[in-house]
Amino acid sequence: MDGPSPLDAFDRVAARAEDLRDAFRPGGVPLHGDVTGAPRVLGSNDPLSVALPPGAWLATTAPDGTRAYTRDGALTLADGVLRTRDGAAVLGYPGGDARAGIASPLELPAADRALGRCDTPAIEPDGSVVYRRVAIDPRTGERSLERRAIGRIALARFPAGSEPVRLDGGHVAAPHGVTPHVGTPGDGVFGALTTASREAGSVDIAAGVERLNESYRQFEALGAAFRSRASVQKTTLDLIK
Repeated sequence: MDGPSPLDAFDRVAARAEDLRDAFRPGGVPLHGDVTGAPRVLGSNDPLSVALPPGAWLATTAPDGTRAYTRDGALTLADGVLRTRDGAAVLGYPGGDARAGIASPLELPAADRALGRCDTPAIEPDGSVVYRRVAIDPRTGERSLERRAIGRIALARFPAGSEPVRLDGGHVAAPHGVTPHVGTPGDGVFGALTTASREAGSVDIAAGVERLNESYRQFEALGAAFRSRASVQKTTLDLIK
């Protein structure tokens, strides 16, 4: 039976290096669970940037309808739709209550967008996506700002004992046959969002470096074994000649 190959050993080194490379990626999902640490939360000046409570994921949908989950809370309003860094629409509840409907993309009212009346959008700790609408009193001509909400962000959590399927460094999918629990921030099941903040990755750097060193040592040991075997084979061939 064939033993371990240098290529397999090299792949292990590359995978461990990938975890360290993504150590500060917002919402990063490591390849290996043994290097996962507590998420680090940093302050941000962006009112649409949030850090999620432990165990929670944002539910998103791509243009092709693919559902994915991410912890990267660096959000933006692009074309009036709340989106993640990669352009996927963030799902939420326009009515504000998870019990009142199905999660759908959150977007600014078309009329307010067309009239340029959507000022200072922000996300609040309970997941409400709000903006200030410019209003003009028709009698006095006075301008004022009134708070408007387009809905609340949906959060998802996978059942205990189930592991989400890693899609890439920042996204996961639900395991086959598993339906995640969905709710809203601060609803008694999920904690509140940390606003004007971002998650700076959840890789335990010390553990990642240790595992990478272990992989390097295994690679070097395998290389030494192959060199030794090649030397023995060469000596045997020389004797036969």
